[in-house]
Amino acid sequence: MIQLCMQKIILTIFILSNLFAHPHTFIDVYPKVVVKNNIVTQIDFKWIMDEMTSSMLIMEFDQNQNGKIDKEENKYIEENYFLSLKDYDFYTHLKPKYKVTNFFADIKNEKIVYNFTFQLLKKTKLSNFKLQFYDTDFFVSMQLKEKFITQKIPHKIKDLDGDFYYGYEIIYK
Repeated sequence: MIQLCMQKIILTIFILSNLFAHPHTFIDVYPKVVVKNNIVTQIDFKWIMDEMTSSMLIMEFDQNQNGKIDKEENKYIEENYFLSLKDYDFYTHLKPKYKVTNFFADIKNEKIVYNFTFQLLKKTKLSNFKLQFYDTDFFVSMQLKEKFITQKIPHKIKDLDGDFYYGYEIIYK
């Protein structure tokens, strides 16, 4: 009887702990690698948030409720939301160091869109250049599809399964 009770308790704890281990935000990732003389100089990003996340953020971000992100609202978003993602490497993992520039947020089709640039601080050859997108805490799901990459640079998209997270890798050739 005690063993059966313990089994039920352990099963309940296992089920409850897994209820919280899922993404709360889904982001479509549109990367654009800028290449000059076979050297990657920067990566321009567009992130499009999912409908539910966007609806909540729009209520907070669009303080004057005019349906767009104004200059002061953009500054607030960058300082209070976007820059805190540095602690998570902006869910974008790559070897060369970078500086984040050109951030601006927008509302398109009732979704929050982040645009920003990674300026690479070290010369990096395009051959075998890799970008990885994932969140090890599994609160954010980065979505990458072939149709999100509009450049004609040869590449391969690979799924990443890290047991505790799921993500994508782009390998440029």
